[in-house]
Formats: sequence, structure tokens, C-alpha cells
Amino acid sequence: MTAGATPRGSSHYDSDGVPGPMSPEALLGLMRSRRVVRDYAPGPVDEEQLRMILEAGTWATSASNNRIHRFLVVRDAGRMGLVKAMAPGIYSQPGAMIVICTDLRVVAQAQMQLEKDNSIWIDVGTAAMTMMIEAHALGLGTCPATSFSSSGVAVTLGLPDHARPDFILQVGHRRDTGARPVPPGSSDRRRLAKFVYWETYGRTDPEAPVSLTS
Repeated sequence: MTAGATPRGSSHYDSDGVPGPMSPEALLGLMRSRRVVRDYAPGPVDEEQLRMILEAGTWATSASNNRIHRFLVVRDAGRMGLVKAMAPGIYSQPGAMIVICTDLRVVAQAQMQLEKDNSIWIDVGTAAMTMMIEAHALGLGTCPATSFSSSGVAVTLGLPDHARPDFILQVGHRRDTGARPVPPGSSDRRRLAKFVYWETYGRTDPEAPVSLTS
């Protein structure tokens, strides 16, 4: 990205590229318009954009602030092609891959139980989601991949024994740049009614009387 340039797709930057406040409605609109992108146009991802995406990942929540995950950026087309060959969840070669690895040395130092502590996977998910939102704000597409040969990816990328690849985030330029329109309003009540319950399981109306008796 050239000096003074405004990040692609980011309306919350002023003419000098300085970030300004984003309204809650604008943030919700950004989340609404994000979609998984599986088909990428050729071309690399700008390094500064990658740095912003990666920083977003480092600000994600971490159980007990243990910070057991590390992010490996892969931009070499040949190595990405090899990873793609062993990952059924990757359909099109992106401009870059971010591999979220669990650092087993940090896990041991934190005295965590690798196979029993669910927070390890929760932290993978929160890091991935923050990076996907930041990438979308920059006008880039992303797609998660969890279906891949862990041992094969480790060998292909030359990972040390203490680095376990758990998640691959594909990042790139959308082949189809058509944006899905975002409906106005502060919340989508129909969507909330489908996924959200209030006070008791199955209660979709927050104003309905609450009965806590069985």
C-alpha cells in the first residue's frame, strides 16, 4: 500500500488515511456484509494489509491471556499449491494463507491440558474471526479451512515439532467483487428470532412473560 493511501473498502478512514470513529450500526453492517470467499482472483495481498489483518488476530481474546497461538504467513505460490493439494476445504489458491498454529511449548509453560482444554480451540476461532472482519474491512475476501492433513501441512511448511497447525485462513482478492446489499436498521429482528432466545430456551419474544417453573 502506498503512503497516504486509504485501505481498500474502508469508509471509516478520512482523506489522510487516519482512522476515525465507526458507529455501532456501521460495524454491524460490516459484519452483515461479510461472506466466505472461495474463488480468488490472481495476485498477492499487500504486505501492509496483511500486517493489519495479523494485528487484528493478536488482539483477539485469549484464555488466561496465555497467548499460545502463533500465525504463520505463507505467500509463496508453490508452497500454497502444495498445501491446497492436501486440503479439501481449499478450492481456489488465495493470495496468502495464514496458518494458526498452537505452540506446544507455550502450552506446556501454561500447564494446559492439550487434548482437554476447549479454550485452545475457542481462541483459534476468535483470532480467525477478528482477522476475517479486518480483511473484509480492507476489501479482501477470506475463507477458513479446517479440513487438511495436519502432518502433511507441518512437513510442507517446515514447522518445528512444537508447532501444531490447527487452522488455515485463506486471504485474497475476490474474483467477483459484487457486494451483497446490507439491509438498513440497527438489528434484524427476523434473524434474531431464528437464533436467539430470551431468559429461557425457546422463548423468542423478549417481552413475553417469563416462567422459571418446570
